[in-house]
Amino acid sequence: MSNSEKTRHGVAGHPGTNPLTWGMGDTLERVKKVLRTSLKLGADEVIADDMPLVGGEFDLDSLDILLIVTNVEKEFSIQVREGTMDKKAFATVATLAAFVDGMKK
Repeated sequence: MSNSEKTRHGVAGHPGTNPLTWGMGDTLERVKKVLRTSLKLGADEVIADDMPLVGGEFDLDSLDILLIVTNVEKEFSIQVREGTMDKKAFATVATLAAFVDGMKK
């Protein structure tokens, strides 16, 4: 099975898991919680790890991003300083979680 197939179909009996996000499960789930709250999504809304944030289904605007950053800061007790976050952090749910993981260290 190729890496792209592993990403799409899950690995070793773990459907929907993405090997690119292994090790950040708690952060990833908490980021999804922040997204659900910030974007007023229902608990049953599926948020894929690789879901694009800008230009994707939710196509976040600047106010959405500001709200999400504020809520991420509260959820993770971090402070995102000006100039530390760029648009790459908002490419997908997984890249946002990776950015948060990097800020926690």
